[in-house]
Amino acid sequence: MKFYAVRNGRRPGVYTTWPACEEQVKGFPGAVYKAFPTKEQALAFMGESLPNVTDLSPAGSSWTADALATTDAIHVWVDGSCLPINGRLYFGWAYIVLDDERVLHLASGHDVPAEARRHRNVAGEIQAVLYALEWCRARGMTAATIYFDYQGLASWVEGTWKTRTAFTQAYAERVRAMGMTLTWHKVQAHSGEPYNELVDRLAREAARSAPGNDQAV
Repeated sequence: MKFYAVRNGRRPGVYTTWPACEEQVKGFPGAVYKAFPTKEQALAFMGESLPNVTDLSPAGSSWTADALATTDAIHVWVDGSCLPINGRLYFGWAYIVLDDERVLHLASGHDVPAEARRHRNVAGEIQAVLYALEWCRARGMTAATIYFDYQGLASWVEGTWKTRTAFTQAYAERVRAMGMTLTWHKVQAHSGEPYNELVDRLAREAARSAPGNDQAV
């Protein structure tokens, strides 16, 4: 038996048949998916099994996989990165989900669709928002406050900015379709806010570790 992990598709998740997986990824721009022999490996690919965040979180929170919120207050910090290295651009994204008491989830990656790369850092930030909200929604969370540093993330969803590319239009439509109650809170980049600095660092590290980068760490 195989387990098909869909990290970026119509409905991210782990599926046990190829037809179910194919339905989520066929024709979906920038789909990211992979088959695994065990469910544990598939969940790890989805970001369920992550290192302890004690050394990463500025609050010193201990990591608990699949932790559920103990309050209604869910806080999501997101960021993206675009690094020029040896004449090429490398992309990364990162997010962290917290409730009022602890870190619930932390993830980062470098899978950014080719058609989105013209947006530079913003492409990674969009990926972070989408992955974070899918994670929250899959666990029954219906509301969240999103902390971000690029105004378009909120304004495209709220309709106060026009979506001028297929990527930003798809982003706005996907976020609205999730049906979550979202509060958007803009923060100043590189202002020393601990969680903003954390996701910024993780996104840059993800970009540096992207395939093809001979400076990967």
